[in-house]
Amino acid sequence: MTQTFITPTIIAKLAIPTLLNNLVFGNLVHKDYSAEFRKKGDTVRIRKPATFTAIEFDGDLTGQFQEVVESYLDIKMDHILTVPWEVTTKQATLDVWGFHEQVVIPACEALAQKVDTLLAGLYVDIPHFENCETTSALSDIANVDKMANDLKWPNQNRYGVLSPLTKASFIVLDAFLHAEKRGDTQAIKDAALGRVFGIDWLMSQNIPTHAIGTTDVAGTAAIAAAGVSSMLFSALGTGTLAKGTLFTIAGDTTQYVLTAAATIADNTATVYFKPTLQVATTAGTEVVTINPAATTSKENLVFHKNAFAMVTAPIEPPLGGATAANESYGGLSLQAIYSYNHLTFKNVCTLSILCGVKTLNDALALRLCDAS
Repeated sequence: MTQTFITPTIIAKLAIPTLLNNLVFGNLVHKDYSAEFRKKGDTVRIRKPATFTAIEFDGDLTGQFQEVVESYLDIKMDHILTVPWEVTTKQATLDVWGFHEQVVIPACEALAQKVDTLLAGLYVDIPHFENCETTSALSDIANVDKMANDLKWPNQNRYGVLSPLTKASFIVLDAFLHAEKRGDTQAIKDAALGRVFGIDWLMSQNIPTHAIGTTDVAGTAAIAAAGVSSMLFSALGTGTLAKGTLFTIAGDTTQYVLTAAATIADNTATVYFKPTLQVATTAGTEVVTINPAATTSKENLVFHKNAFAMVTAPIEPPLGGATAANESYGGLSLQAIYSYNHLTFKNVCTLSILCGVKTLNDALALRLCDAS
């Protein structure tokens, strides 16, 4: 029987659908692809989805046609994610499917975990939040659904991704436990939680924990005019306020998020945040409440597909010595390199992705904070 040699092209062709099958966040966000070879640090310009406003027809649309404006966003390709390994003699003699099972699948699982970690980390851009109760209840999900509707998300392509901790508290609720009775059997097979309140719920082990940076969760806001994006907080403790920390101000229902870390000195800190201040603080004694009260929380994400973007591009091939192949499929690009390390006298292989991630629209996402 003729031996089929394992080549970079074969590895790449096996790997890219396997990677897609293992992604959670990566399959839920807006994906784009640049066909040009790129280096780490390059910038790619992607086209953003168009937006329109529905109007009431009054019998004549003259002067009411909306222009499809080409909207773009620059994303820096600042991540090369790679899984390198030494190819043993035993692995080198495997047939294609044996190599796929023993080597390619575990490598793709590791890459998928890293991709999802990057996307989950975009929570720091999102100011909208809902806290889980100590004992999770459907009211938490109902509040999330209300917030999504208030923010005018499209009804389709709504997703919620939960940590194992939060999943454990929600999965025992009847709405999730009996999802298969509504016909969501495919979701059950794929280890998803099903569709509840118009949101498709999944689990990821890569949901990050946010720490606010100080044990003091209350302070006062200085006098500031509406429209500013920075202000002074007083009556704080010691330490820092981390980027991505959430807060509200008494007399203002808006939820805010810190866009940069702030150092507390003499119980005060200048904070930078978004959105801009919606209600002026006129007394200088308005109470600031920092979220969460437990100082750390799992930052589960609920979002519409167009809230976040991931872009990949082929990586420049090696100049010489090594053989490489780039494969693109399903909005992803992946490179496989098969080479020889003359320092260790061993064959080596790498699977790599060049990618960038970015928040497209923070109004299309919210954080379900679990401090339990």
